[in-house]
Amino acid sequence: MKSYADITWNDIASIPVEGMRVPLGIKFSPDNAFLTYLLSPEESSHLELWAVNLATRQVVKIAGTSADDGNRTLDEELRRERQRMPWEGITSYQFAADAPQYVLIPTTSSVRILNLTTGEIDVIDDLAGVQDPYLLPSAQEIVYVREKSLCVFNRQTRQERCLVTASRPRVTVGLAEYVAQEEFDRAHGFFVSSDMKWIAFEEVDTQEIPDYTMTDLTLDPPWAERHPYPFVGKQNAFTRLGVMPLAGGDVDWIHWDEFGECYITDVRFSPDQDLIVQVLTRDQKSLIVLRYNPREKRRTVLWVETAPEWVNITHDLVFLPSGDILTTSESNPDGFRHLVIRNLHHATTTWVTHGPWMVTEIVGVSEDGRSVVFQATKESPLERHIYQADLSTSEISRLTSLPGIHQALLSSDFRWMVDQYSSLSVSPRTELIDLRQEQKGEENIRLGPEPVRAEDLGLKEPKIITVDLSDGTRLYGALYQPYAHNFSKHPVIVSVYGGPHAQLVINGWNMTVDLSAQYFAQHGYFVIKADNRGSRNRGKEFEQALYRRFGTIELEDQVAVLDWVHQHYPTDPERIGIYGWSYGGYMTLNALMKAPHVFKVGVAGAPVTDFRYYDTAYTERYMGNDETNHAGYEQASVNNFASQLAGKLLIIHGLLDENVHFRHTALLVNALIREHKDFSLLTLPKSRHMPRGFDVLYMIARKRSEFFLNNL
Repeated sequence: MKSYADITWNDIASIPVEGMRVPLGIKFSPDNAFLTYLLSPEESSHLELWAVNLATRQVVKIAGTSADDGNRTLDEELRRERQRMPWEGITSYQFAADAPQYVLIPTTSSVRILNLTTGEIDVIDDLAGVQDPYLLPSAQEIVYVREKSLCVFNRQTRQERCLVTASRPRVTVGLAEYVAQEEFDRAHGFFVSSDMKWIAFEEVDTQEIPDYTMTDLTLDPPWAERHPYPFVGKQNAFTRLGVMPLAGGDVDWIHWDEFGECYITDVRFSPDQDLIVQVLTRDQKSLIVLRYNPREKRRTVLWVETAPEWVNITHDLVFLPSGDILTTSESNPDGFRHLVIRNLHHATTTWVTHGPWMVTEIVGVSEDGRSVVFQATKESPLERHIYQADLSTSEISRLTSLPGIHQALLSSDFRWMVDQYSSLSVSPRTELIDLRQEQKGEENIRLGPEPVRAEDLGLKEPKIITVDLSDGTRLYGALYQPYAHNFSKHPVIVSVYGGPHAQLVINGWNMTVDLSAQYFAQHGYFVIKADNRGSRNRGKEFEQALYRRFGTIELEDQVAVLDWVHQHYPTDPERIGIYGWSYGGYMTLNALMKAPHVFKVGVAGAPVTDFRYYDTAYTERYMGNDETNHAGYEQASVNNFASQLAGKLLIIHGLLDENVHFRHTALLVNALIREHKDFSLLTLPKSRHMPRGFDVLYMIARKRSEFFLNNL
């Protein structure tokens, strides 16, 4: 076991950190015979595939890591970036629904089909480099995208047939567009009905979007990478959804023109093989749920959800045996996300849960459709517990007891549950639980390594603090205290994100094992994390406080938490630092330029500096566009406040960041030069938005640490 009693830059740069080597990608096989998961060997970031035979309870490794991780195509690399995937080896796999002994494992050099029963592996080298391979329920065919075509490969004949091919340049079929992957958590661009008769696919046309060019200057000659990027207020990709017989035939296009320009946020087939499509208007104030019958070529509107600010989308949608749909929504008087049953025949809604807390995930529904298991913040916004609710009476029972963060997975027969639990004091523990009443006394199956405690690693847990604002709003923070109080007053560093759809402060192990924060605490600093208004899982009113005014309310709240800490701990208000990445980098710049009397030193990673140069789907959701909210964009642009920089600033940015382009940093640097301001800059020539690799992470840890140690 590692000791973090004296954290080094090597420790900060190493993945995984102690206690975070946990089962990932956990799945029950469709027949509930196996539980499978991905796990890395000790001190490795390469994932392997493991399985539990649920009849014998035997745990075995069934597939090792791939040795060809370094030969990815650009498409594969960008797909990993959209998923923020730091791991190597086997990072995804998929069961065949009707032949559950077969598992598809994609690698860079091939697609492999593993037979769990015999151990045999069908290695298909012909499918090297294809995108998003999907094993059909029968396990006899694989659907995928190859270059400009959506294709099907027959495992018996080894023949490929193409269903549809993009007819024009800059058009793709079967792939999700950039904003769907980056902003709406939709990774797939084609969808197959469970009876294998129909396939729906997205066509994406980016001809009207100018390319944004980035250059890899480390190559000889330098190589230009071009991406169609939809900037705020500008043209989006033109997308449409088609459906056709999987055997081949004509394509029917599903239309929603009466709602104007829309994003496709969720697509799935219902049990009766109708297509359920969710589309979101470009202003994101209306979510429309459609049903399309491909046999009758008939489209109907199931329901429309609206909000004056924006609608938060999820992928929670479950078909009940009754024909009703169970989903979650914030369109209730509470303003919190709750379970709702939508009766499609009578167009009625029944709220299953209510109150000042959030349903954060539907875990599963019983086979008879009478009860649902879900994750929620009912006990505290800092915790996640698993609950079961009767769908007819709304009676709720709590299934987890230990305080902290619980994530669950249920087998479809409701017999088995995986509970992955952690807290500030203990690392994730993953257990397989048999829910049968007569088996309550039987020992649970532990998956992965034994959990460790903070003190075993030489770490101190951060302290959760609460700060009440003058209007009654409660903010939560985490305080890492200096390991030794050698001074009458200690410097303070704020570790910040601050943007919407994120929550930093929870009762979870990732808080304790934040080695950057712990490093500074070991060197005599107080470190503060706080979730300002606008952050996630506190309800719509709390989240919408930043609507149309980025860079204002978030900074006010961070300063309020900082003032509270000054009142209660021996801190030095003259020595305050701040650092963050992405929106946290933007917040760092806001702090140094809009509150220079408070913040003296900052390290901004991959910062947005003017949201007019960020993407449509994210920015327009919260800020509108420059025409409708020009004053808001002017206030949000840190470039307009370059003259107010008084402290020490280090900017870190990857030159190949295709999400927050290096252009943001270039614009800020130009503004700082114009104002004769001093600053430091670390460029990462081959890094994208999420830095990867030990050497890059080491350099970030070193430069950030030295900057604070030398200047604060």
